[in-house]
Amino acid sequence: MKYTESKKFLFALQTVIVVLLTGFASPCIAEKETATFSGSVVDTDGNPVAGLPVFIAPAEIEGEWIDTLFFPNEYAKMRRADTDADGQFSITDIPQGSVYFGVLPYNIDKRLPNDFEEIVDNWVSRDWRKITQADLDVFVAKGFGMIHSDFEPDVEILSLRVQETTFYSKYDFDPIVFGVKSGAHIKNAQITVQSRMRIRARVVFRNGTPLTNTHLHLRYRAGNVEGRVHRQSGGDIWTDTDGYFVYYFDEKDDTAHYTFSIEYQELSAEAAPVQLEPGDRLDGLTFTFDSEPIPPKAASRKAETDESDLPSTPDPSPKSISHEPWIVNPTNGHAYKRVSCESREDAVAQATAEKAHLVTINDAKEQAWLTAVFGQECHWIGLSNVGKKWQWNNGEPVIYENWLPDDFFSESFDAIERDHAIMTFTDGKWYAVAPKSVLVRMTEMAILEKADVSDGR
Repeated sequence: MKYTESKKFLFALQTVIVVLLTGFASPCIAEKETATFSGSVVDTDGNPVAGLPVFIAPAEIEGEWIDTLFFPNEYAKMRRADTDADGQFSITDIPQGSVYFGVLPYNIDKRLPNDFEEIVDNWVSRDWRKITQADLDVFVAKGFGMIHSDFEPDVEILSLRVQETTFYSKYDFDPIVFGVKSGAHIKNAQITVQSRMRIRARVVFRNGTPLTNTHLHLRYRAGNVEGRVHRQSGGDIWTDTDGYFVYYFDEKDDTAHYTFSIEYQELSAEAAPVQLEPGDRLDGLTFTFDSEPIPPKAASRKAETDESDLPSTPDPSPKSISHEPWIVNPTNGHAYKRVSCESREDAVAQATAEKAHLVTINDAKEQAWLTAVFGQECHWIGLSNVGKKWQWNNGEPVIYENWLPDDFFSESFDAIERDHAIMTFTDGKWYAVAPKSVLVRMTEMAILEKADVSDGR
């Protein structure tokens, strides 16, 4: 979600739409009575979109910043409905306040276990600092993990129309935020959506056995017709029971040649290059690992669920060096590379093996370049808290900062406990983490940097 470019626009839009939608709504019936929101969903040709899960969720607004729901962890906060054969929907029990309209994957109910709401409620009611590895293992064993990208919808919202007024999403996935009053009934809204650009592919081993029900990482390079690479990106993906996955593109390049590769444990595979145009939906890609089937790594189960059962330090043994290419930043001439890692110690070990260091970020331009090249995901960066002072691991002074608030992820660790920093999925902003932070467990990548480009491969 491109908050950096659009947050000012969104705040202005929110201000307008609050006035208009509450004006269209019926008068309040009773103080603090919940509201309803109904209408229809159509595609760009005006055809009804049936069977689409839609929702209303709270939108927290702080100044120009709009914070939206993080699914699946905050599932209980949304109010949901499915469109019928005519594309009609009606969402009820909406609390008063600032909200936004969103969509979920068509197969969301198949993805979530029957006791999903109970599991999430259980997590929400607990102290996040006391969540153990055994808890995480159970969560994943239920068929899903804490990765937001596992639940990306197949369509994107283009506009929301109420009476004679239409509100547009200026950028992909920017929420259209509005306010509802107590007891209001907003009727006959029309939401226009379009199918998202994506690929659907299958992952198999050399004997044809599919890799099922697991996470792996996808990367791609997009080049123009002359063969010049102009963008590299990727993300985490989830294979289904037949080994298939879907990857959606948030950026729509002009017609380009794409080369896709995937990584799983110590294995990697690359699919044949393809040409894609904006809006294409490609099926039929296959990735084949040159290996006999390898099962997912066994989860470590604990007899007890106390925090003391967790290992005091992560396993520092490094993985094999990543084969992802170094990418040169034309502004400073430095080379950068993303690696998968089991821990921060693993990332540091890989950096040492590459004669590099964890990335140092010296200004907003470098930060913006890193976010554009490596995407908005959690990455380890080379910033550590040494003697109550933040320092870059390569010895450079800290001359630029890009922090999120200390309580942004509802953690209550003291400042002295927060010894390292992560570049997050929230506009690439940094977050200080303690060893037992949930974000530490979620961060499986790091960005390396080296000034000597001649060593880049």
